[in-house]
Amino acid sequence: MLPAFGVVLLLTLACRRRGLPLPPRSLPLLATVSWVALHLVPFTLVPASSRLWLSTGVDLLLVLALIRLLLWLVLELPGGLGWWRPPPELLLQLLLAAGGALAAVLLVNQVGRLDLMGLVTTSAVLTAVVGLAIQEPLKDLIAGLELQLSDDLRLGDLVEIAGGQAQARGRVESVSWRDTTLRTFDGVRVVLPNTQVTGGILRNLSVTGAVSDRFDVGLDYDLPPGAALALLEQVVINHPLVLQEPPPEVRVKAFADSAITYEVQVWFREPSERVRLTLRSALLQQIWYSLKREGRTIPFPVRELQRRRSDPAAEALVASLQPQEGRRLLAGHSLFADLPPADLDCLLTHSRPVLFTAGEAIVREGATGRSLYQVITGRVEVEKEVQPGRIIHVAELGPGEVFGEMTLFQGAPRSATVRALEDSRMLRVDRAGVGELLERDPALLERFAELVNSRRRELESLGHEERQQEASNLVEAMRKLFFALGGG
Repeated sequence: MLPAFGVVLLLTLACRRRGLPLPPRSLPLLATVSWVALHLVPFTLVPASSRLWLSTGVDLLLVLALIRLLLWLVLELPGGLGWWRPPPELLLQLLLAAGGALAAVLLVNQVGRLDLMGLVTTSAVLTAVVGLAIQEPLKDLIAGLELQLSDDLRLGDLVEIAGGQAQARGRVESVSWRDTTLRTFDGVRVVLPNTQVTGGILRNLSVTGAVSDRFDVGLDYDLPPGAALALLEQVVINHPLVLQEPPPEVRVKAFADSAITYEVQVWFREPSERVRLTLRSALLQQIWYSLKREGRTIPFPVRELQRRRSDPAAEALVASLQPQEGRRLLAGHSLFADLPPADLDCLLTHSRPVLFTAGEAIVREGATGRSLYQVITGRVEVEKEVQPGRIIHVAELGPGEVFGEMTLFQGAPRSATVRALEDSRMLRVDRAGVGELLERDPALLERFAELVNSRRRELESLGHEERQQEASNLVEAMRKLFFALGGG
């Protein structure tokens, strides 16, 4: 036995020189001392029955020491040589415990003629009690083994755990068969059951080797956003702890009450709360001094009450057209060119300017409507869906041009989608204005029908007689719309 322990010592020296995992020494030393003590004690001092059990205990220690040495030789040493990943400590403990339990059952069965396995399995009550007692510890054991076998976390990693009742952030100190221990940045030791770690949300801040921090800075409205972004970027780039890859980013976040809010995101190497707070403090100080050098300040929250000031340019966009301007606009299109000023004014009472931004749909194909539109300023595009998913460009309309007359005069669904290509101002003419005109002068019905009929693309290929028949049908449809329905 003593030569065997000497071999362990020689292996320890050789592994220490080469930087390999050291062989276990505590258990072999305990087994060696127990074996020597047992053989040095005189037989007369120990009863025969007790000496038998002492010898069995020493044999069990020797078996455990042998199992531990085999685990080192088969698992730990190849892991240190790079043949595979070093085994987790919990796995070694479980294998040692399983091997020791099996050896104990065999030795007791051989020495005392006791069938321990049969005794446990035949006792249903004892089995149920033991099963219930180890239910939660067994879950923690499996969860701990899962943590150690996976790459989710390792000793020394900075992690955040959230979920259920577990809320913790700190460095991993240990992962045992039952719990995981973290050391927070306040020096507090937090012990979490392994099931709460695997069952919650685990954020490993050390896995990429770099973490980021975000914070907001409010700067004066007098400082143009472009200049503010350049100033903040210059400050964060010059700090030695800020990584250039991934690059830091500065964004305009919001227009607050008394300042423009900018979001600063920086990356740094050390995933430590202390480093994060220190870096943020240093950057905020440097931003203050940089602003001071530029003659700028960080504004205080200010509330100022004053009368609402109107914007003439903005109000002019949505204001009603002047009568002269409106008449000129309507008369500029063939649809209303021959109407007297009184009739044009009647239409204007049921019309109003509306605004659309670039990309906004003014009317949609297939939708119902009660109005037509005339372009005042801007440009619009006419689109039509020729088949599901296929849209073609039909036309582009500019100032003075009209669209939507078929819906206005016939009540038909929109035949195409019209979308603003740029910020555009439209004059929307409601059906009620046309209805009022027709009540005053029913003869206008046929004139409007003829003009609308001439604009229909479908009739371009028809003959004269077909055109006349189509015009008659259009007059009848318009008569029903404006008179039978009361101009609604």
